[in-house]
Amino acid sequence: MKLLVVTILFACAIASVSALKCITCKGASSVEQCDLEGEQQCLDNQNSCETVIRRYNNQMHVSKGCKNQQACKNNQLQNNRPSGKSTQCNGDQVNSFCTCCCDGDSCNAGLENCSSAVTVPTSLVGHDNCPAPPKSFPHGNINCENGVCKYQCTDETYGLWPVGRDQNVCGADGNWQFDTPCCARPCPPYYLYDFVTLYHFKPDNVENMFRVLGELSQYIVIGADSTMAAGLSYDSSVHLSSITNFNEYQYNETIMNTLFGQRLRPSIEGTPVNTGAAIQYAVDNMFKSENGARDSRVPKAISIVIDSNSDDDVKTAGQNARDLGYIIYVYAFEREGVVLDDQQLLDITGNKDHIFKFGSDFDAFPEDWWKDLNSHFCDDPCVHVLHDHNQ
Repeated sequence: MKLLVVTILFACAIASVSALKCITCKGASSVEQCDLEGEQQCLDNQNSCETVIRRYNNQMHVSKGCKNQQACKNNQLQNNRPSGKSTQCNGDQVNSFCTCCCDGDSCNAGLENCSSAVTVPTSLVGHDNCPAPPKSFPHGNINCENGVCKYQCTDETYGLWPVGRDQNVCGADGNWQFDTPCCARPCPPYYLYDFVTLYHFKPDNVENMFRVLGELSQYIVIGADSTMAAGLSYDSSVHLSSITNFNEYQYNETIMNTLFGQRLRPSIEGTPVNTGAAIQYAVDNMFKSENGARDSRVPKAISIVIDSNSDDDVKTAGQNARDLGYIIYVYAFEREGVVLDDQQLLDITGNKDHIFKFGSDFDAFPEDWWKDLNSHFCDDPCVHVLHDHNQ
């Protein structure tokens, strides 16, 4: 009897491990946004990955997930069902409904298996009564003929956004089928924002502080039209010798990390912790153009890496920063014998979703952090790109 039970459990375990995994999301505004949701393990009877792309008044809605193979294929057959002037799945109307199927772990990532769902047929001929297309197409080329404009990115680090929007057609009503796309850096990892990190850490927490630096460097690209970082360390006051400004490393990530590593230093035992004063110092001094901060088109953020409660007023300083439009994140490292004040952390950020606590075994930022960062700085790459840089 015991052998039978073990055999059954072993068989179930194998089935569970070997089950299909599919990228899963519901109603995302783009394929990229959908894929950020990650993969999900399918049930035993779900042996296909499905991608559903709906276009309603030229607004895209993407859903992906696990599906029974036959059910997915039945849905896919509806793509060619007559609708309007062509079919249900089309590239020549403002409304479209496309289903695509594939079988293989995360095979529905990206758009490769469903690219026809958002691509305008090359055979289309448009009208000539639409507003003139833009004269310039940064980081790419635009070629218009017979009421059809074709777009191509010329820089290999840029891609068309929205994905697959490589053509546009002038309709009989005098309107272009879509808004003009752009050539944009993929976000992530090309987040466009300036952020200053404030470090307060005890000597026994040095390793964790530099893990934060390493984590950021691994997934965020430093560049003139991407992320720029500055930082300092503090205790009762800001250590002026610890400051690294935006314009000190010429967008070179290796130099930036070297400067941070050389200058950041742990707090002095027994000194007060004045996080509020450090926040106010960053607001008053760090985001100046003479220190390399970019103009108002670039969002600003403050990251605070701490392992102690503050001894001064953080609520006023936090509110001052948020009133200026700065997003504030707190990375709080818990130490033995120290209970971090949750209300104080909330007073700093004004948003509980911007507070992340770590133990001594910190290894990586949680998935929620990346999702939050994406929601603030990856909403529309056509907006979050400095198109006039290096043209």
